[in-house]
Formats: sequence, structure tokens, C-alpha cells
Amino acid sequence: MIQRPRTGCLILSTAIIATVGCGGGGDDRETAGAWTTATSATGASATSTGEAGSTGAGSVGGSSGGATGAVTATGTSGEATTGSQTTDPQTTGGGSSGGEPPEFFMFADPLIGGTVGTALGGSFGDAGWTVTGKTDRVFWSVPRLVEGKIAFTIAGVTLDNLPLNDHEVFAMYEGGYDIAHPIGYNPEFRNNAFKSMIRIYGQAEVGRTGQQKVMWGVCPMGAPGYHGGECPCSSPVGFFDEPFGGDAGWDGSPQRLAVEWKDGVTRYLRNDVEVLSIDWSASGLAFGPEDLYVSLGTPRAEAVDTAGMPIGAVFSDLVIEGWTGPASAVCQQ
Repeated sequence: MIQRPRTGCLILSTAIIATVGCGGGGDDRETAGAWTTATSATGASATSTGEAGSTGAGSVGGSSGGATGAVTATGTSGEATTGSQTTDPQTTGGGSSGGEPPEFFMFADPLIGGTVGTALGGSFGDAGWTVTGKTDRVFWSVPRLVEGKIAFTIAGVTLDNLPLNDHEVFAMYEGGYDIAHPIGYNPEFRNNAFKSMIRIYGQAEVGRTGQQKVMWGVCPMGAPGYHGGECPCSSPVGFFDEPFGGDAGWDGSPQRLAVEWKDGVTRYLRNDVEVLSIDWSASGLAFGPEDLYVSLGTPRAEAVDTAGMPIGAVFSDLVIEGWTGPASAVCQQ
């Protein structure tokens, strides 16, 4: 039975437990996301109301998604579910290393009063997580989803709080190997081997103010998880695309944004309507980072003066779902 205590980051009741980092302490990559056999467990306190600024690695359900069985986790601000599949997920052909049984995974973090992720800045309240500074972000470590969908609601955005060139509100990226967290901008995030991102262009970006860009990059190069500016893969060749467009209007009302990837196609949706689509099915690549991370906001704002989160925007109702699978086979270089 799902329970939502006012205190406590995570309550689990199943045969397999996902240990969740709750925003405290340092970079606990070795413990965050570990699978443990148990009957039930209660996690530590989540990042809660007020100012957020912890540096721990918020982890949900393990980093690789390789466990079997089913797990349901609930807490102050989130819940996660995984279960063994009965049919194969329709993933992109080729490029995977195999050996792990796929599972369906679903995680929800309402961002009301706190998060089971790691918050760097901003504040939590009854409406969600509010951006108070241009470098604010929240990130999560989740199982490796070879196909899936990530959706969230953003409210309070108008052209008035989109003054800069770039406002990156979402990212998904490779966080494995020896990448430190929170991830740095250059080269770890900028040249990340598995990267998706949503950017809203601001007033300083004349000609496309208010439009959105979605980025999709797949470069199965292995360690260290990022490159020097160009994917070194020669067989198969890496893939990268970043189209932009969409409705340029932002009136402050709640907007449901989503990125989904399946069968070699990545789609960006706004209020359940497809805005942009990227077809990478002919590449022969599979989406399979070593460790998958998701964030609202990106480190670009810390390094680039013309980039930042829209101050005053309110994020809520993050939902991550999809099928786990193997890491991509390392390409020839």
C-alpha cells in the first residue's frame, strides 16, 4: 500500500529495495542506487521545504536497472516502481551489450515540499520547486532506460523571465564511469556521450525567442563518458541532432513538457502535442549509457553568462518511465 509520510524520504515494501539518496552528504555514487534484498525499509529525510542546496546524489531504483523482481517505493515527494517484463521492449536494434533482463520502471516526484533528488538552489512549496537563481537545478540518478518518457510541468514562464539567450530547463545524460556529481559543464556535460536537453530561447535570441530546442546525442565511446568536442566513434558513427521550433508563446500557465525515445525516434512534446521529432533509427545505435541521470536545469548556466534558468518558474509532477536494458556496446574508434 502506498504511504506518503510527512517525514522520511522513502518507504519501501517489496522483495527488492532501491536505496535512494535524499540530498544530504557528499557524492555517494557507491551507495546511492544500490539494490538490497529486504522486506521493508524506511529511508532518511528528503530534501524538504525552504531553500535547497545539498550536494548528494539523489538516486532512484539503482543505476543500471539490472535487478529482477518488482519494487515500489514511496516517500514524501516521490514514488518508484519497477517490474519484470513479460514481452521484449521495442528498443533500437544493434549496439547493445546484452545480459540484463529488461524491466519496466516508473518514478514520480511531485516536487511538493521536497524531492528525493538532489536540489541545488531554489525553494520548495505547495506548488512545487521554484527557481530562485539562474544556476538552480535538481538532479536524479535513475536506472538505465533504453526507451522511455520523461515529463514534467512548468508554470510561471513568460517572456519576462526569459531574458537570456538560452534557458535549459531539462537534461538527461551519461553520469557513469568517474564523472563527479553534480556534473560540471565542460567537458563532462557539454560533450556528454549520451545527452538530451530541452532549451527555451529567450529575448536575447532574436528571431527565435520563445521557441524550443531539443537535443539528442548518442556516442557509445565508453569511458570517460564524454569526449573532446566530437564523438570519436567510427563504427558505428555517433549521432547528434538539435532541431528547434514550436509555439513561441509563454503566458505563465502550466505547460506539460516531455521527451520520449523509442525505436530510434526521439520526440519532444508540449501539452501532449508533438513539437519536434528526431529520427536516429538508421544509425544502428542503441541508447544505453553506463549510468543515467536526469535534471531540471543544467550546469551550462554556471559557466555561460547568456544561459540560465527562468527565475520564478515553478516545476512539478516529474514522471520518469520506461524499460531498462543493457549498456551500449563500445564503438570502434
